[in-house]
Amino acid sequence: MELSKQYNPKEAEESHYQRWEENGCFRPEINENPDAEKYSIVIPPPNVTGSLHMGHALQHTIMDVLTRRKRMQGFRTLFVPGMDHAGISTQLMVTRQLKKDEGKTPQDIGREAFTKKVWDWKEQYGGTILKQIRREGISVDWSREAFTMDEGLSKAVRNVFVALYEEGNIYRGARIVNWCPKDETVLSDLEVEDKEKKDGKLYYLQYPIKESEQKRTLTVATTRPETMLGDTAVAVNPNDERFKDLIGKTIDLPLTNREIPIISDEYVDAGFGTGAVKITPAHDPNDYEMGQRQNLPQLNVMNLDGTMNEDAGEDFSGLDRYKARKLVVEKFDELGLLEKIDDYEMVLPVCERCKTVIETLISEQWWVKMDEMRDLALELKKDKDYPRFTPENPHTKVYTDWLENLRDWTISRQLWWGHQIPAWYDKDGNVFVARSKEEAIENAGTDELTQDEDVLDTWFSSWLWSFSTLSWDGEINETEDLQEFHPTDVLVTARDIIFLWVSRMVMSAMKFIGERPFDDVYITGTVLAKDGQRMSKTKGNGVDPMDVFEQYGVDATRITLAGSSTGMDFAWRDEKVESYRNFANKIWNATRFCLMNAEGAKVDLATLENAEKIADKWIISRLNKTAKEINEALDKYAFHVAVDKLYHFFWDDFCDWYIELSKDEITAGDTESTTRILTILEQSLRLLHPFMPYLTEELWHKLPGADASLHNSAYSNAEPTIMLADFPESNAELINEKAESEMQTIIELITKIRNIRAEMQIKPSDKISIHLAGNPETQNIFASNEAQILKLARAKDLTLGESLDAPNASAKGVLTNGTEIAIPLEGLIDFEKERKRLQNQINKLETEKERLDKQLSNENFVNKAPKEKVDAVRERVAEIETQTKALNENLENLG
Repeated sequence: MELSKQYNPKEAEESHYQRWEENGCFRPEINENPDAEKYSIVIPPPNVTGSLHMGHALQHTIMDVLTRRKRMQGFRTLFVPGMDHAGISTQLMVTRQLKKDEGKTPQDIGREAFTKKVWDWKEQYGGTILKQIRREGISVDWSREAFTMDEGLSKAVRNVFVALYEEGNIYRGARIVNWCPKDETVLSDLEVEDKEKKDGKLYYLQYPIKESEQKRTLTVATTRPETMLGDTAVAVNPNDERFKDLIGKTIDLPLTNREIPIISDEYVDAGFGTGAVKITPAHDPNDYEMGQRQNLPQLNVMNLDGTMNEDAGEDFSGLDRYKARKLVVEKFDELGLLEKIDDYEMVLPVCERCKTVIETLISEQWWVKMDEMRDLALELKKDKDYPRFTPENPHTKVYTDWLENLRDWTISRQLWWGHQIPAWYDKDGNVFVARSKEEAIENAGTDELTQDEDVLDTWFSSWLWSFSTLSWDGEINETEDLQEFHPTDVLVTARDIIFLWVSRMVMSAMKFIGERPFDDVYITGTVLAKDGQRMSKTKGNGVDPMDVFEQYGVDATRITLAGSSTGMDFAWRDEKVESYRNFANKIWNATRFCLMNAEGAKVDLATLENAEKIADKWIISRLNKTAKEINEALDKYAFHVAVDKLYHFFWDDFCDWYIELSKDEITAGDTESTTRILTILEQSLRLLHPFMPYLTEELWHKLPGADASLHNSAYSNAEPTIMLADFPESNAELINEKAESEMQTIIELITKIRNIRAEMQIKPSDKISIHLAGNPETQNIFASNEAQILKLARAKDLTLGESLDAPNASAKGVLTNGTEIAIPLEGLIDFEKERKRLQNQINKLETEKERLDKQLSNENFVNKAPKEKVDAVRERVAEIETQTKALNENLENLG
């Protein structure tokens, strides 16, 4: 069978995925072995509004590599896909579209109509990312696709809410919250980002002390002067001698006609700022905590849209918070109470979605008590070390530290899209939490009920993801999928949602299922832009994986990502994915060569057990050792190691050496040699399959003898496909260290001779003589493989001995085992011309080295230039020294 001259990734991508899916290859039911071990992964659900980015592509590749390998090993695998309804993001998207299309707001059309529009939008535009996931080639079971607003998952959410409420672990109360004035919703601490502001201001305000003889004032410093309108105390440290006489006195709070006390509290740092702190319990989380301790009143002076309310006073009511700030400062200045304004670098809390500066204020919200579930998660980690993080550091400590300091979780959001809180109110304000309106009516004894308008935090549905996707809904608590596939084996995710998702999944699974949600957590690094910065639409430095798929192919993209995955951040490099596209073409062409000469031969594993020639023993040993190294690497989530081993085995050992060593026998029609190389190729494709599924499937089907007989025994009745073939395990009996050592000596010799030919510019058509001096064992190795050495080194004869017997005018070299090499140059080169060429090269290198040495002797350069640049100069100097030494040796050899 003959392959086309060039690999076309698109053709393979378009044909195989649909066939795999139609044949049920992605479903666990494809596995016929009733005793098969299970392996399961749930995909971190991307937002319904989202499109594929490089972070997704990295994580999906990692998950699919793990799943495909386990499937090939005979595990009953389940890889669950799905989407998150993404409350705020989706509502904003549809709100914008409504404004654009109809010029209306959600309030104009009402909740029911707006929610219907969101569902319509989801069906029409949402789920783009799922179509893109298919393009990635990941082997998820689409028959089990989940969505956080599906009826089953929604039922699970309601049942969990009711259960926690009935236990007293969900409550409604007024507490300090993060509030986004633009989206007009509460945010958890994890939905707030810190943004540096270099041009901030620190305002020093003087507060008059009532009835002080010399009109004494107390100065406080603040970055938010407008909040002073809600101050209910000024606090000092009880041990601060400067203010001991003021504790218990009263302040006439400017602009408010209110009096507030001066109190003492250990929280106040006497050495920071002025030592006196304005306390606004309704607008600062630390002040709120102090207010609770000191029983201070809470005065909210801000509306939900970021304007000041009536309690701020007549002059400020209705003003935007920043205009109110300006006016407060002006009025303090007019009163002579503005001490100074300093420039101040500060960190502002902003909404992670719209980047609006958030406000902290008192708000009535729904909360989850986390103490009991936190303790379950901490005990699981302490007693059984689950989940196990890779990389372990720093993620294990980050996880446990956060749990140990966990606070109650704000779960209500002021939105319409999402799971509406299952709580109803009667006309007297009594609350009835129930699984349905009918149940609430039954509990209340009246149908005059109004459901709470808020929805639940998006994470309240996704924290149940490990088991709600396996058909658990709180009423049906035991399902076949849950029994077989939970706990899942590994969660692959990013470090920024260890708090938001990983920890909460552990807590919910321990609480409601009584077991961990997963054994391991693999934390991926961030895929950075080519400039080493985070990818950003505003910076315009993003890389769209769909564009990369188009240009280089899906497989090249996948293996690039897997090969870069160490758990650390890494910058995207086009040249790297290009090198893997070349890798795919290399494999394609190697297969093409094997198939051009495959008549009468077919894949036969028995040919790997009766090899006699050193090259055959060597490649079989290398195959088995590579299989061992790849399996060990993947067991440890060392994807970069597995890719490196695969790449060098396929490119170096198989393509560059074994094909060359076997070419004569294969082209001569030696069926045994052809059968062996086809078998080694087939095994190698299996090792590569989890990383490059399309290429390997395309080529596997072309190999004679590649059929269902090569499947793992769990798939004996399935349609032939490489994805169900046995994943190669290492056969220790076929690892031959002696053959590898001997072959490595031969490879080193041929490489050294080729380098000499290149350095001395010997024409490819000119046959050379080779003189070698080594110990008897080495001489025997070379004598036994003389024909291969002569062919690959383009030589006419080989002279062996214990000492060199070669003319003075010879190019020389030494192998790592001490074998000396000499290539007589008489009649091959123009000696005078070669001397001049070598001397010119030496002169050029010495000039370059002088220039670089001057740079390195310049302390200014060494101390102030970027470290990478200094290191690069030092590396170049070392290269020049090596090159110069070799050139001088060549020059000396010419006599």
